[in-house]
Amino acid sequence: MIRFAILGYGFIGAVHAATLKKVDDAQVVAVIEKDKSKWGAVTRGNIDVNGMGSLDVPFFESIAQMQDNVEADCISVCLPTFLHRSFAEQAMAAGMHVVCEKPMALTLNDCDAMIAATRASGKQLFIAQCIRFWPEYVELKRMHDSGLLGAPLSFRFQRLSGMPTWGGENSWFMQEDKSGGCLFDLHVHDIDFVNTLLGKPRALYARGVKLANSNAAVVSQYHYENNLLCTIEGSWLSFSGFKMSYTAVYENGQLEYDSTQSPALKLWKKGAAEPEAVHVAATDGYTEQYNYFVDCLKSGKAPALVPPESTRLSIELALAERESIEKGSVIEL
Repeated sequence: MIRFAILGYGFIGAVHAATLKKVDDAQVVAVIEKDKSKWGAVTRGNIDVNGMGSLDVPFFESIAQMQDNVEADCISVCLPTFLHRSFAEQAMAAGMHVVCEKPMALTLNDCDAMIAATRASGKQLFIAQCIRFWPEYVELKRMHDSGLLGAPLSFRFQRLSGMPTWGGENSWFMQEDKSGGCLFDLHVHDIDFVNTLLGKPRALYARGVKLANSNAAVVSQYHYENNLLCTIEGSWLSFSGFKMSYTAVYENGQLEYDSTQSPALKLWKKGAAEPEAVHVAATDGYTEQYNYFVDCLKSGKAPALVPPESTRLSIELALAERESIEKGSVIEL
């Protein structure tokens, strides 16, 4: 049994706690949250996970206090992004493995420090880029890698949400120096998956919309060899609720996903008059990423599907998008 402590009990901390209830050989043994008003409360956000509710585990104000009272093998860092590095380092130095919410960090220096900490401590660092494990995206990568549809031609990824108001109107989400804005908090999901699917582009171009103190919408184009083009859109400006989607076009067909439709995943084959519904496992990326990481910890293996070096590259691409927005120019990579 892998014993987890949840560090930070806002919305995403509650999501992690609820998810771990569904994972075999995993147990939440404690929550670390310095704000006592959150003890026993549940903050709701833009998604819902079955099992979100109060936890029958002890709450503590610090990692040290928790370790004086409870034994944990792994800490799930569910704190604001600007705190990821310091608390991940602290947890690994204290002898625990780390699951860290995405994005990994806001700077490459912080990413490098986190990678150095996992090497120095011998503890595993797993960045929770859940889209790598989301069934519809796993199916796209399977089809892409198999070559079943022929050569890839173009891709479009979209992720739309309302503002993250669960943190409050003046929360850290709305301070770009703390959250990275929509670019790092939402858009990074698709940056990371595209990085996994297609690799590092040769160049990119991005435009954005800024509200108050933070970027709130981003559209980017990634340029690859052989004229392959990928467009990625992320936005906090949606009035119609949460949606994630993609269209992947190949020589011999295209795969389409829209989380708001049923069936959500469709395959158009070249020459066909109608699409085929594609059925995937009835699960989600939150659960599957924990199933995977728990298996890694039990077997003593590093998380090869999400090495921290790969999530560092996703931050490098996000920073390049920010540079493109600020300069209004194409960034060569």
